[in-house]
Amino acid sequence: MKKLTYSLILSAVIAIILISCGLPGGAAESQTVLPVAQATQSLSDLVSINLSVEYDTSVQYSTVGQVVAFKYKVNILKNDLTSDAPPNIIFSGASPVCPAVNTIGNGNDRLETGETFDCTLDYALTETDLNNGSVSANVTVNIYTVNSNTVSVNVPTIPPRALTLTVSANPTNYYQTGQTIVFTYTLKNSGSAQLGPAQFAVTDTLINAAAFNCGNADATIAPGANLTCTANYLVTQEDLSKASIANNATASGGGANPSQAVSVSVNKTTPPTGGTGTNVQHTVRNGEWLWQIARCYAADPVKTVEANPQLSNAAQLKEGMIVTVPNVGSTGKTVHAPPEPCVTLYTVKSGDTWSSIASAHGADPGFTQYVNDNLLAVGSQIKVPHYTAGMNFVVTNPTTPSAPTGTLSVVVSANPAMYSNVGQTITFSYTIRNNGTFVLEPDQYRITDKLIAADPFACGVPNTSLAPSATVTCSANYLITQDDMSKPSISNSATASGGGTFSSQAASTSIIRNATPLSLNAIPNPATYNQAGQTIAFTYIITNSTSSTLGPAQFTITDSLIGAAAFNCGDANTTLAPSATVTCTANYVITQDDMGKTSIANNAVASGGGAAPSQPVSKTITKQ
Repeated sequence: MKKLTYSLILSAVIAIILISCGLPGGAAESQTVLPVAQATQSLSDLVSINLSVEYDTSVQYSTVGQVVAFKYKVNILKNDLTSDAPPNIIFSGASPVCPAVNTIGNGNDRLETGETFDCTLDYALTETDLNNGSVSANVTVNIYTVNSNTVSVNVPTIPPRALTLTVSANPTNYYQTGQTIVFTYTLKNSGSAQLGPAQFAVTDTLINAAAFNCGNADATIAPGANLTCTANYLVTQEDLSKASIANNATASGGGANPSQAVSVSVNKTTPPTGGTGTNVQHTVRNGEWLWQIARCYAADPVKTVEANPQLSNAAQLKEGMIVTVPNVGSTGKTVHAPPEPCVTLYTVKSGDTWSSIASAHGADPGFTQYVNDNLLAVGSQIKVPHYTAGMNFVVTNPTTPSAPTGTLSVVVSANPAMYSNVGQTITFSYTIRNNGTFVLEPDQYRITDKLIAADPFACGVPNTSLAPSATVTCSANYLITQDDMSKPSISNSATASGGGTFSSQAASTSIIRNATPLSLNAIPNPATYNQAGQTIAFTYIITNSTSSTLGPAQFTITDSLIGAAAFNCGDANTTLAPSATVTCTANYVITQDDMGKTSIANNAVASGGGAAPSQPVSKTITKQ
């Protein structure tokens, strides 16, 4: 730019001299001729720079100290400067490291049009970055005193503790007072660390002013995992004057900040149509079964089953299926139809009883107890059958609901029937059979096996109906423990329940421990010695002589000549198939004391993988 300005001034001076002296090129004395000014260009007209930024978007940034590797790419779009002024690369908003100018492009001290280079910045994440959920920056580079475009970067981070809440309503509309809206709350651990064990809670202004518990008091949520609970809302007369009702919920617990607020709207609709004697199409909701759907419509349950031959198993309904309910109102009772569900899934809270739950939902206490197999544990989810109040279903046993004459039996088997190492999986298979003469109403059948779990677990799909002699099957896995390896065998004891009845006898099976030991061979090299300080290299070969795969595990050698402590042989996660081997070595250095002997001998034993230790192996090294 200086050269351009000087050129204009010099032209003006020469013109004045020519005029005053009457020299060629000058004008007549009577005329004054001024130089023609040339337009001055700004630096931004002469220099143009483009800046972009990159980082690895495939990485999850979730740890304090984790490095985000930024790459700022600089492209000289235009450089029409005629001076050799230094480029002076200056960043604002970040401090990346750039290469020397004379290493860029043609290697001179000037940045030419079309040249590009990368500047790098390794940024270590802080706890604040993780808690904020992102790392953000607005960055500009200045070269030849000209600014580039500004690039904005926002790197998402995963906080160590974070809760995300989603809420759904069932049904999504209402039409009468007393109607139950079931809100389901799903708490997701959206952080990178486990949450809990702790009591998680939900605050929902529509349900209650105070927070209520979600899950057990010692619940844990792994990263990416969910915890689910429900709460019920009864439609009021005031709600019928509104077009919709909405909740406002947040979740908390486990050391995380409260979740974002979530709101779900439930819209008012017109009452259902369909009078007595008509057939209706019903969309199955979660937890419903065919007999209970028939009750909702005051229809005959047996006729309802017969009206749905498309179902291979009338008891195994799935949410979203369409079923036919014939002759609505034929039982002479009140017809209740969607949008309200026929069954509510309710999470048991402290202090709940069968009577209190049934009363809150318009259900019969005895029948509610019956369809849930009398399992009322805090934090568990039970089915509440609506429109059953007044059935007066009698519970004749305080621990077992009244039931038809059907009686269950259970058969259990184990595969494999022999174990040989810690961590080995034993699969138990259970077959529940209806030995009675009456079809058991749809239910969730369960197995109680203390070897597998402290609480009963589901067997088969929900809403399974068992005809006489029919069966339902399931399986569960058991992992062999270190304690099991000290026993000759382990046994289970399983009982079955469901359909309002239970198994009168427990079923049991035993799994035998495979006591076959490992095999070991030790090979010294050389097998003789002649001086102190000489090294004898022992090679140990461990063979899996059992009939089962051992590991993954750390196998070890104990050799009295090498040292008192055992040492590792092979990798920490070695897996040995039957007859497979793992090899390792250890060195022994001849001592002066050994030179006074005619020979020395080792004594080695191999162990690991849950198998019995090998027999001791001894090899003699002779002095020459």
